[in-house]
Amino acid sequence: MKSPFAGMNVCAEAGWDMLPDGPHPLFDEDLWPLTGVKFPKGVRSNVKRLDFTGIINPAMRLTAKEYIFALVVPDHERVLALPDARREPYRPESAFNFTVQLVRWMNFVTEQGMSSLNEVMQEHCDVYRDIRSVRTRKNRRGTGPITPATMLTILRPVVDLAAYRELFTMGSYRPDFTPWPGHTVSDVAGWQTYAIPSTPPVPDEVFQPTVAAALYLVETLGPLVAEEFERMLAVRADTSDSRPRDFAAKHQAAVEAALQWHLHEHVPLVSLDARHVTRRLNRGWRPDDPLLHINVGQFYGKVTGTRYARMTDQVVEQFRPLLEPVAAKVGAAGEFGRDAQLVPRSDDSQLMVPWTLPLTGDEVRSLQFVLLAACRVLVAALSGMRAGELDEMTADSPQPPVTVSGGAQRFKLGSKLIKGQEFGGVAEEWVVLEPAWRAVKLAARLNQAQGGQRAFARSPMDFLHKKLREWVNSPAGQRLGLAAIPAGPVNGRMLRRTLALSLAHRPGGLLAAKIHLKHVSVVTTEGYANRPGGSQGNLLAEVEREQDKHHLTLTKEAFEDYHAGRMPAGPGARELIKAFEHIDAQLKDHEPGTAAVLEAERRLENLLRQQSKHLHLQTANYCWFRDPHKALCLKLAGTPDATKPLGGMCDSARCPQATHHPCHLPVWKSTVGSGRVFLDNPRFPKAEKRRLEPEVERAQRVVDEILQATQTAEDEEVS
Repeated sequence: MKSPFAGMNVCAEAGWDMLPDGPHPLFDEDLWPLTGVKFPKGVRSNVKRLDFTGIINPAMRLTAKEYIFALVVPDHERVLALPDARREPYRPESAFNFTVQLVRWMNFVTEQGMSSLNEVMQEHCDVYRDIRSVRTRKNRRGTGPITPATMLTILRPVVDLAAYRELFTMGSYRPDFTPWPGHTVSDVAGWQTYAIPSTPPVPDEVFQPTVAAALYLVETLGPLVAEEFERMLAVRADTSDSRPRDFAAKHQAAVEAALQWHLHEHVPLVSLDARHVTRRLNRGWRPDDPLLHINVGQFYGKVTGTRYARMTDQVVEQFRPLLEPVAAKVGAAGEFGRDAQLVPRSDDSQLMVPWTLPLTGDEVRSLQFVLLAACRVLVAALSGMRAGELDEMTADSPQPPVTVSGGAQRFKLGSKLIKGQEFGGVAEEWVVLEPAWRAVKLAARLNQAQGGQRAFARSPMDFLHKKLREWVNSPAGQRLGLAAIPAGPVNGRMLRRTLALSLAHRPGGLLAAKIHLKHVSVVTTEGYANRPGGSQGNLLAEVEREQDKHHLTLTKEAFEDYHAGRMPAGPGARELIKAFEHIDAQLKDHEPGTAAVLEAERRLENLLRQQSKHLHLQTANYCWFRDPHKALCLKLAGTPDATKPLGGMCDSARCPQATHHPCHLPVWKSTVGSGRVFLDNPRFPKAEKRRLEPEVERAQRVVDEILQATQTAEDEEVS
């Protein structure tokens, strides 16, 4: 019997965009090359072929091809007639994953002595699931149980073959058989759909030094490394792989003069790359040879004006009597990065150090990779872009800055949105901070990318972070004053989650100080307004969800403190206490049902949620923004009808809607301590002292109020 898809062009039927000279696989072929498809830039090269040749049984091979064709062409008339067939077209990457799993499943069926899928029983499916649920071959993830997400991919084709049985030409499951009846594939695989994001954030002790290092590398070292990298490429392009056969006598005078110059000026000879040193050792060079680390070819080529970069051992031996005495006195150093420009250390901007010690060519290339890793980490951390969106970045992605009202500039990155879109993605824009914009431009320069060429090479974020961490923790990074990065997991999803939580919780630390959360929030919100429903809109929605949860948690903590007798302080304390008393009264008036405890907790949470909607976090206080006309910041700014408080004009010691809690005590103590230092300094100007004294006294009053409220509760507990 002939297959209904026989002779069809797979890519054309699937509607994939094709390159003009790419292959067009036909259904009848057992290998479908997809190298002619216009893939997104981040797609792995190994998915660009669907290989059915590994299926031992030819009849099952045809069944596998029909199933995969139905997944990528769901609107074919024969597929539309199937009531349980999938209606969304599968992308080539998903088709590749399912093809791999089909090969394994069908060969398992054959190995069990069955010649057709018609003989498959539930026992075979259970055995297959048990075998595949454990990783036996060691890889970078190690051995052990397979994750539920991977099991979902493994088992879905096993189950789906039942839904497509009427389509298959050469055999299928029995009409009355469906693997694991009454259970979904997710149930069998152990997969759970989480109502909230399950990805954890990057631990703060890892995140802070990582972003600080990436910022320093991009902002301070980036242009210097790019310049030295371009110089290294030019030097290597000007050399030849050919080797001189002999030391020409006509060059001896020039060689001797050059060596004398090195001696007189105390300039080290050029070092050889470590890989070439290893090759010399493998050829029998002694580890203590004075010329082991000397780049003789570079020296000879520069002195003689030739393009020789590599020397035979025979020619090096002819040089030895001249080179050894000089090498013993001046030593060797890398050719690049000599006389390096001074830059401020990361931990002390007043202390200037050379940005690098001399580097060999390979060391320059390694540093280039570290800078590329820093660029990608920084863009991901500041924008929340996913891996596929970063992969689509090109040299043309950084768009010209746009000047907005007030003279400020907005920076945008053009790319493609991949997740949740049709195959190939759709054009998208991200409004980002200037450091992220500059990081993409730097990455394109380091990769020598132009026009539509990729700015970032496709590399896993955890691998890039590992390379960045290794360099930061090495002597090179520590010399520049970078804080060591502890070991810990970091990937793109975790960075996106960390950004969302940082914007929602507004913590202290790096993002609050160096990146300014307010600015991140502004550009993210602007990106949402510019492209509703776009990628930044999704990120902003996640931020708002986390912010609501965090505000509810803080309101609960304040309510629990109130019940424990730890009353809030500040001008708005009385109003907050009244609000909590009102909540208590409503709880007492409410008659709980059968599940009294659970219902009371839900009732309390609903009441507190109404209060938490008015909470706005400030550095040293909580702002309960219930009535705009009472807000001191809006009165000072002359905007009484605003819908949000102006954090930059907050004066919580006088605002009737501000409260102080024990968590704010360190901030106020720090203000008092800093002020006392200036007031006790005899050199501090008297006029400034008169201005500062009321500020310190007011901060001290706030400290006393918080301590008094806390102490009162402690005294009551003791009594």
